[in-house]
Amino acid sequence: MNDDRVAVLPGTGPAPPVPTAPGPSVARGVAVSAASQLGAKALHLVLNVVSTLAIVRYLAPGEYGVYAVVLTVTTLVALGADFGLPKLAVREIGRAPDDGDTVEAQVLGTIVALRVVLAIVGIAVAQLVLLGLQMPAHAYPAAVVASLTGVGEAVLGAVVVVFQVRLAQQYEAWVRTGTELLETAAILLLVAVQAPLLWLFVPPAAGTALGAAVVVALARYRFDRRLHFDGRRARLLLAAALPIAPTLVIGVLYRKLDSLSLAAQRPAEDVGIYGSAMQPVDYAFLSTALLMNVAFPLLSAAHGRGDLDRFVRVYQRGTEALILITLALPVILLFVARPLVVQVFGPAYASADLPLVLLSTAMVPLVVTVWQSLVLLLGGHQRVTLWYSLAALAVSAGLSVPLVAVFGMVGAGTAAIGTALFVMAGSTVALRRLMDVRLEAAPLVRIAGVAALTAGVLAALSFAGMAWPLLAAAGVLTYGAAARVTGAHRSVLGVVA
Repeated sequence: MNDDRVAVLPGTGPAPPVPTAPGPSVARGVAVSAASQLGAKALHLVLNVVSTLAIVRYLAPGEYGVYAVVLTVTTLVALGADFGLPKLAVREIGRAPDDGDTVEAQVLGTIVALRVVLAIVGIAVAQLVLLGLQMPAHAYPAAVVASLTGVGEAVLGAVVVVFQVRLAQQYEAWVRTGTELLETAAILLLVAVQAPLLWLFVPPAAGTALGAAVVVALARYRFDRRLHFDGRRARLLLAAALPIAPTLVIGVLYRKLDSLSLAAQRPAEDVGIYGSAMQPVDYAFLSTALLMNVAFPLLSAAHGRGDLDRFVRVYQRGTEALILITLALPVILLFVARPLVVQVFGPAYASADLPLVLLSTAMVPLVVTVWQSLVLLLGGHQRVTLWYSLAALAVSAGLSVPLVAVFGMVGAGTAAIGTALFVMAGSTVALRRLMDVRLEAAPLVRIAGVAALTAGVLAALSFAGMAWPLLAAAGVLTYGAAARVTGAHRSVLGVVA
């Protein structure tokens, strides 16, 4: 499956150029593209959950640990091979309206060639990383197969720019949705026949290759776009991408260094259990993009008009809404995590309960950091995100290595919280100093009160012996009611008010 479980949240790069001429065709294109992309992302999330649950329940913790490490390493390497080139493609095509057809063919052809070469180099890099982690022998061929997904994505991810610049992103949505349905079906079939680990990476690689072939055909026959390599543009594009690629990789790496430290120092069983706890948190993390995708255009419009009051208000309400929504997860999981993971993942994964609580706690400041990085982007301060991300990487290493060595999975989760708090503090300070925007204390106090009240109610109900499904439902209802009573819910409504 085209996995984005460790990918950066969408919306952090420059938006595709939108035609400036008003008219119903433009509005219709925007509406269709947005609706199709939203639907595809929602279905993508559901399909990822289905395939992940099937794989977790199929593999023993030790074998799932190998799977998780291979997936994490190859995805990180693929992210580096992305090099920010598709974003540059959108920018370069938008800058050349006079000879747009020629420029588009050269830019896309050059970027496809560069990304394929980088993805092939990434296969060797992934092997070296796994060798450094001293993974078992069967992990290496599995990583080769998994890396082929990056080669297919190198083509697919570049050619879909043809659809983006024409506000025809429904084509990308249809292709990705169709291939992901096939991939999920294939994974379920492989699990049913008890296929070995390597085969679980075949459906994503094959599906991405199929998707790449389809988008190339659509670009050629539907939009009459052909690809041409230009050596001069290759040098210019690589030079322009150099500041982008490290930020993408570092931003993900400091989030995953706890897992990699665990893989380097602890048995594969621990890695598998910790990885199972990370999956639902990653899905929750990615789902927050739905709110950001609504709020960010409003934030951008206010900034573009110079409406400072509106800009600050959307930033504040957006931050409060993200905290309110994400904080519910660790509060409720604190009381239901163990029976939940036993029921969903199986008894072998029972000890994933505490890592699940810790990782869901770390998610809250991480989401705030992503949102604040978008605000900094609007202010033209994206370079500062690279500097505090580098500092966060050093903090993550300084916390993960010793804490994992002493406390294992709990140490890894604790390091994740420490790193998340540090990087949130860095983005908050940057916003105050560079853009003079800050949060209000009163709404944050109300949100803390909602969390404390919910925790108190759940503690009492848990002590009384309430079954965990009812306890989880009571947590959701209590949290929502407390948000309503305290007025904390107005932060969510205030984003679009």
